[in-house]
Amino acid sequence: MKKSSRFLIAGLIIAWAFDLFFYKQPFGIAFSIWIWLALVVLFAMGAIEKVKPARPTVILAILTILVSLGPIFRVEPFTRMISAFTALTGLMVVAATYQHGYWIWFRLVDYLSQFLLFVGAAFSRALSMIFPPKEKNSDDLPVEENSGKPRKNQLVWSIFRGVGLALPIIFIFSALFAAADPIFENKLQQLLDIFKIENLVEYIFRFFYILLFAYIFTGVLLHAIYPERKFNKPDPTKPWIKTFLGNIETSVILTSVNILFFSFLLIQFRYFFGGKTNISLTGFTYSEYARRGFGELIAVAVISLLLYLALHGITTNHSSKHAIRFSILSSILFIQVLIILLSSFQRLMLYESAYGFSRLRTYSTIFVPWLAFIIVSVVILEFIKKQGFFSLVLVISVLGFAGSLIIFNVDSFIATRNIQRARISNQEGYALDYNYLNQLSNDALPVILDAYLSEEKVLKDASAAFLACRLDSMTTLSDQQSWQGFNVSDQTAKILLDQNKSALQKYVISIDTDYGTKFVTIGTTEYFCNPEFQGFE
Repeated sequence: MKKSSRFLIAGLIIAWAFDLFFYKQPFGIAFSIWIWLALVVLFAMGAIEKVKPARPTVILAILTILVSLGPIFRVEPFTRMISAFTALTGLMVVAATYQHGYWIWFRLVDYLSQFLLFVGAAFSRALSMIFPPKEKNSDDLPVEENSGKPRKNQLVWSIFRGVGLALPIIFIFSALFAAADPIFENKLQQLLDIFKIENLVEYIFRFFYILLFAYIFTGVLLHAIYPERKFNKPDPTKPWIKTFLGNIETSVILTSVNILFFSFLLIQFRYFFGGKTNISLTGFTYSEYARRGFGELIAVAVISLLLYLALHGITTNHSSKHAIRFSILSSILFIQVLIILLSSFQRLMLYESAYGFSRLRTYSTIFVPWLAFIIVSVVILEFIKKQGFFSLVLVISVLGFAGSLIIFNVDSFIATRNIQRARISNQEGYALDYNYLNQLSNDALPVILDAYLSEEKVLKDASAAFLACRLDSMTTLSDQQSWQGFNVSDQTAKILLDQNKSALQKYVISIDTDYGTKFVTIGTTEYFCNPEFQGFE
């Protein structure tokens, strides 16, 4: 490529932005901006090189941008983690399928092979550009044909390589000379003071890891714009391994599993779907019965899905009769799995009504419908003989789950439901659980503030303690906030706390002398601020 330096500059831009946005910086809006910047640079390089992206790749890039919004609008950690993971994965798939856009037709094995190619290209493609093979009949520099002059592009690369190799050598010799001669050390220090270099070791470290990331990102851009080999459109209906298991053996396996599942569901209908009275006859309370088995039932659904995928991949169906039998047995299995999922979901609702809402229970509440969506989709794909599109269903589900977490606002939902539960259960002696409340992020603060302003005794004390602790943390740490960590929830919390500052300041924050933790006393109760709360990150 005659303009290979463009790719290095683009890689340097992405790497420098990575350092600027993330090095010793809080996690927030900077992550979303970096994802957008990486996509802009990728598509800009494609436009410069006149390589058009495939339409499915553009669609995936838009979805990646949307799912990357999580760190801007949410503080709850799991939502941020899923959002970041999904956005980074989407960014890699966009780069890997920039030209062909075949991700829609990928099977799981295709995703694996593309990932390995992507990683290999990231660490190898830029090497041949920076250190190109020496041309025949040339001296130190390649020459233009019929001119005898060095090619300008190769001259630039030669100078760049020379500077890169010279810098560490200069650093080593400078350090040795400074250690050997105090006058030289003083002059060197004066030179460094001109550039206000206070931490030379840190700057050297950052310089070299920026170069490393620039090298990797350059390789990724080269792989996206100029892949080394043409990738043919995969056939989702084509098996990726040779089948070896007979239809009879598979039918026996599925029939046995179906019988076991049916037996379990018979018991479920009598003791669970039958109501409280039937459960009480077994010696269990309703809450005790609900607490057991949710995770195990979800595991049953997931393992059933994996069993189907494995059997579908290795079973030989010699005739349409065999294929129909496999489809019927698989469908019966998944219908029972859906009923089991309904049972597990009802257990979860029971558990939440008995013990209140927590993050893990809310994650599960959002996860179960998407798992059901996958299972229903698999049944449909089985009957229309498009089982190879399972990977597309999985991609849609992951994007949907990440988007649901962002839109749903987990912590706000937990606060809302637990506040409602406290109101309803007030006559039974239930009070709003401050420990649950104080584990929530600023996503929940508007809801908790509304509870405090409602002046209801069952809500006021716990919500006042929560707000007083957050106000103290905001006052202590707000000046340390950098723009990279900006988040809508944190900013909203700051505004609301500032608006109600005069009312909340009457709740005095004290320090426990034994443990050094902060607490606020309301009435006769001490509410400890979470010592692990890091403030507005």
